This record gives sequence, structure tokens and C-alpha cells, in this order.
Amino acid sequence: MDNPFKIPEFAPKSSPFVDPRTPRAARAPGSAEGTSFKNVLADAVGEVQRLQNDADTAIRELVSGEVKDITDAMVAIEKADVSFQTMMAVRNKIVAAYEEVIRMQV
Repeated sequence: MDNPFKIPEFAPKSSPFVDPRTPRAARAPGSAEGTSFKNVLADAVGEVQRLQNDADTAIRELVSGEVKDITDAMVAIEKADVSFQTMMAVRNKIVAAYEEVIRMQV
């Protein structure tokens, strides 16, 4: 069964310890080795949208009589609901962090 709540792997590619005495090569902005924060958020929102669409499809199929088992529709609705609530909780944390940064005095 597909896991609708895929979490990308963030395992370090090398040793988890960084030697502060070793200089690192400068990188241009946007050339990060891993996935950018923007892409992670866009993928998460896309996944929530896909689950919402799956729930809508399940409801349509149930109402039209194509599917007789209500449990499939209920599972799709609950997956969409949980993913949306999780996305909103993450959004609220991001907004709170942003407001905290804005309040910082320089």
C-alpha cells in the first residue's frame, strides 16, 4: 500500500561531524545539494491536494453507486482530513517562526 505521508530522507551524505578548521567551498544561492525548503513545501502541498482529490473522487463514486463499500470513501476522507490538518499545523508553526524573527531586534 502506498504511504501517502512520505517523508523525504534527510540522512547526511558523509560524516555527520564537520571539522570547523576545514574551509568549505562557497556555493551559489539555489545550488543546494539537497532539496530546497521551497520544494519540500511545494511537494507537501501537492500531496495534500492529491489526497483531497482522491477523497472527492471516492465521494463521487460512492454517491453514483460505482462503489458499494463506504469504508474506502471514509478512509480517503480521513486521509485527506489528517493531511490537511497536519499541513495547517506546519503552516502555523512557520508563521509563528516568521513572526518571531520579525520581532527580533537587530
